[in-house]
Amino acid sequence: MARHDKSVGLITGGIGDLGYASAKKMVEMGLDMALLDIKENARRVDALREKGARVLYLQADVASREAVQGAIERVWAEFGRLDVCMCNAGISMNVPFLEYTVEEWNRHMDINLNGYFHVTQEVAKRWVDGGHKGKIIFTGSWVQDVPYKLIAPYCVSKAGVWMLARCAALELAPHGITVNAIAPGIVEAGLTARELRDFPEFREEFMSLIPLGTIQQAEDVADVVGFLVSDASNYITGTTITCDGGCVVGAASAPK
Repeated sequence: MARHDKSVGLITGGIGDLGYASAKKMVEMGLDMALLDIKENARRVDALREKGARVLYLQADVASREAVQGAIERVWAEFGRLDVCMCNAGISMNVPFLEYTVEEWNRHMDINLNGYFHVTQEVAKRWVDGGHKGKIIFTGSWVQDVPYKLIAPYCVSKAGVWMLARCAALELAPHGITVNAIAPGIVEAGLTARELRDFPEFREEFMSLIPLGTIQQAEDVADVVGFLVSDASNYITGTTITCDGGCVVGAASAPK
């Protein structure tokens, strides 16, 4: 097929609140998009198309190497290129450490960490083989640095994501591929949004951790993603941008 003229971005977990906000940001920056997720949301896909973007929706579980390979093949078949890859798919659940099952623990690692490995390796192999430079962005979390109760496997998986970003950055830099992570704080999206809505006590607890005093929105995170997509970040690799409203420092001084 003829080479696609516009730059193309891929976001895993692209249908969820954070992925979708990041996709909107990339579309505003002129990219066409591939959204990979296990769930569908035709309204969100159509909304991006209404902004003038060409959008490919891919249903796949990032925990499956075979599914990831098939999805990446479809991206190249549709666009003939990829320029930005954002690994964002993830799960989280609130369970006391002593009550997590082995299955729950492994599922966190399979999606939140192994999924990033599968996608990054498959994309990077194609870029290296084709002599193409690209940008990889990982969605980490402030809890990659600070442990938090009830989400042990999530914290551990995000700490792994941060190390994976540094290792990949080191080895892929000679090929012109950058790898960076963002570390958001408490974002009003997904599970956290439901907790904030259903349990007022969670909002009070979360607010005690945020020095800036407001709950982060998905669009706040997307703004940081936009920076990493832009040329302004071309000389940055192997780093994490902690965009958490101060949660890391706030947790250290929060009431016990």
